[in-house]
Amino acid sequence: MGKVEILALVLSIMVLQDSVSALFDGCNPINNLNDPHVVEIAKFALSEINKQINTRPLKLKSIHQGCSQVVAGISYLLRISTVETMGIDLIKKFEVLVWEKAGSGDKKLISFKPINA
Repeated sequence: MGKVEILALVLSIMVLQDSVSALFDGCNPINNLNDPHVVEIAKFALSEINKQINTRPLKLKSIHQGCSQVVAGISYLLRISTVETMGIDLIKKFEVLVWEKAGSGDKKLISFKPINA
């Protein structure tokens, strides 16, 4: 990753950490939330979340909202529902931010947070 890409990524992370939700106002809506690439991004985010949290593995239930923004690659901001099976299905919702490097397809989970809505 070049210096310009790293600088752009660091700056975008600093801005995004202040208010990830505010990005929904400033990025391009994703019209097809069932697009295979969008689903791949959401599943990638869940695989990274599963590495960080101490629960049974979460599985993707649905993608409720999403947008993308070009930032030295593409940043995807998604609101997703997940299922944690514990005898009964426990639904958990998250807002996730994933950055994908242009051309290479390398991905990084920038942030995730549980949401109630």
